[in-house]
Amino acid sequence: LLFKMNKNTKVLALKYRPQTFDDLIGQDVVGETISNSIKANKVPNAYLFTGIRGIGKTTTARIVAKSLNCTGGATNVCKDNFCENCIAIANSNHIDVLEMDAASKTGVDDVRDLIEFSRYGPTTAKYKIFIIDEVHMLSKQAFNALLKTLEEPPEYLKFIFATTEIKKIPITVVSRCQRFDLSRIKSLELFNFIKKIKDKESGKVSDDALKLIVKISEGSVRDALSLLDRALLTLDKDKELNLASAQKIFGYFDKSQLINLFQSIFEGKEVEVLNAYRKIYDQGVEPRIFINDFLELLYYFKNIESLNIDSTNFSLNDDEFNKIKEISENINNETLILFWQFTINTLEELDIV
Repeated sequence: LLFKMNKNTKVLALKYRPQTFDDLIGQDVVGETISNSIKANKVPNAYLFTGIRGIGKTTTARIVAKSLNCTGGATNVCKDNFCENCIAIANSNHIDVLEMDAASKTGVDDVRDLIEFSRYGPTTAKYKIFIIDEVHMLSKQAFNALLKTLEEPPEYLKFIFATTEIKKIPITVVSRCQRFDLSRIKSLELFNFIKKIKDKESGKVSDDALKLIVKISEGSVRDALSLLDRALLTLDKDKELNLASAQKIFGYFDKSQLINLFQSIFEGKEVEVLNAYRKIYDQGVEPRIFINDFLELLYYFKNIESLNIDSTNFSLNDDEFNKIKEISENINNETLILFWQFTINTLEELDIV
């Protein structure tokens, strides 16, 4: 059984994968809307889930498939003791729920096979469901082959699409789906979630280190759990992972060093700027991480007057916040915008390299 396997697996992102809408974090509106539509028997022909990586697109697709095919019916979907259909869908081996990765099956022939397969009704469940992950990878011809079936499928057939790049999907396909934009998980919500996981795993990690994990993961639950996994495996069981250790493990550095670097830049102290950067470079910080942090601080310098500590996404402490406020009083916006443009250009050059 999946649930037995999940308890023993070492990868936290799989071990704590949500199995019901109640388990999902940060997507309450999406879960509620879909649940209500299924209960009211107003199920669209196709769902389209879009958003950044690791926020629950494929997971939500499986939960929708469970809700549609649960033996308990739409009003009594399994929450604890899962039925055979729910277990098979969670294990990706239900005969009527086909999961396809569009990254590896991009052609028109793959879609034709899918449509041919759809001519036969479900074997054991109420609906035959096709879950197509990374659907934007399908070719233009494949999308065109899908259009007619997507618009007027048989009663028993439902499509669920997931994508990180909605703009690459033809508008003719998007307009035939009920679209749901899954949002990034808010910092505080993600922090509380990984803190609970840390406690369940009996891990010793300081709140500051957890906040750093939240910041690096940029709103992705999977990224946060993967980083937590790495953190828990790196240290001995008796030691606590503190902020300094976490910064070393993840190649991050103390923001105050970057604030001092900014101060030296704005004061025109060239030698001090080079020395400060050398210290950061010697810590093994990746160029992209450095540039992204540089951009983030530029944003704070420009908007510090309209921000408060709580709104800065855990990345600054009180001292750093106040120091930025103090330095920003002597800098005009034109200078900051110029720095911003130079930094963006540098990021683009990194992509070329």
